[in-house]
Amino acid sequence: MINYKVPTDINKEAKTYMNDVLCKLDESGVLENVDNAALDMLARNYSMFINASKQVEKDGMMIENNRGNLVAHPMIKVAKDSQTMAMKVMAEFGLTAKARTKLPKLDKAETEATPLEAFVKQAKEIR
Repeated sequence: MINYKVPTDINKEAKTYMNDVLCKLDESGVLENVDNAALDMLARNYSMFINASKQVEKDGMMIENNRGNLVAHPMIKVAKDSQTMAMKVMAEFGLTAKARTKLPKLDKAETEATPLEAFVKQAKEIR
């Protein structure tokens, strides 16, 4: 396991998600300490997306500005931008269905030597 701590200032849902992500990525053995910044970006952007989305749900899609006109809620842009950034980081770690289809499958059958590989290796050892 890498030396990564989930940020304490993100919301509860994002913390839960990040703990699940860490378990999944740790199982796959792909995490290294250099990934800490990317994990922070994911945690913070996902948290920001959740918070902005909840604010829009509470206030509605349209709000009244200081001139009394109805305008799109500014948190819509915050939600959209943070979702975009979170999805980019998720794709980098293979955390979306589409991204997982692009990752190589590493199962036991693929890591074992084929009969041809075993023969070549044995031939090299005899020389």
